[in-house]
Amino acid sequence: MVYLSYLLSRKMKLQNIIHFLKEDKIGRTIVFAVIVAIIALFLQSCSASIKTEKYAADFEKKKTTTLQPYTGEKQTVQVQDLKTNNELWDTWPELRDKRVGMGVANRILENFEETNRFEFTEEKEAVMNKVIDVWEKKADGLDDGKTKMEIGSLRLPKYIVYAEIYDFAVSYGEEYENGKVQKTNTTIIGIQIRMVKVDNSQVIVASGQGTATQVGEGMFRDPDMKFDGSTVGIATQRALETATENLIQRMNKYGW
Repeated sequence: MVYLSYLLSRKMKLQNIIHFLKEDKIGRTIVFAVIVAIIALFLQSCSASIKTEKYAADFEKKKTTTLQPYTGEKQTVQVQDLKTNNELWDTWPELRDKRVGMGVANRILENFEETNRFEFTEEKEAVMNKVIDVWEKKADGLDDGKTKMEIGSLRLPKYIVYAEIYDFAVSYGEEYENGKVQKTNTTIIGIQIRMVKVDNSQVIVASGQGTATQVGEGMFRDPDMKFDGSTVGIATQRALETATENLIQRMNKYGW
């Protein structure tokens, strides 16, 4: 840098500088070193701008809800169905992975339970089994469109809940960090919850969308990866946090 500054301070013409560098090995070496340093700084700034999540999900510690704690009487709900549309089935065969149906259904029940506002018509395990049974029939192409869950036998529900995955996408990419190229995977999922009031058939609809990115190839390329620690699980939780909060706010608004 001192060498270049000296050349410029002498107000040498560009052609003279070029000629000088052609004849001067030290000059060429310094210019080359400066160019390499500039490129390195540029690549480092680019890698620093890429943010990926490398943690396993710990949802309960990351709640950002604005809802006030609930201490009133719990409302009985029946989680009736988890579905998606045929276009998503065809576009994203990853949805047919049994871990998706089980993971999303479990997250729905967990989010409802954590609000302290709801109780289920049956034990949670029984509800899960029924939801997953219907989901897997659809995933395997065995559903005739008439498959429905039966109402739980322990108590009649005040509300019936339907959930639908209305948006889904998975993508893979690469990031440059610390001189290494690492593979990344991103999941986007949108979930809609419909709550029906049994006594008058009124409906409240609430939706949420979640996105997550991690280093690695992700759940769909790793059959041993757990749902909750994957981008699918993290994105699902984010979507459901938003959807559940919107649902409860609308319930409060309409006096449910």
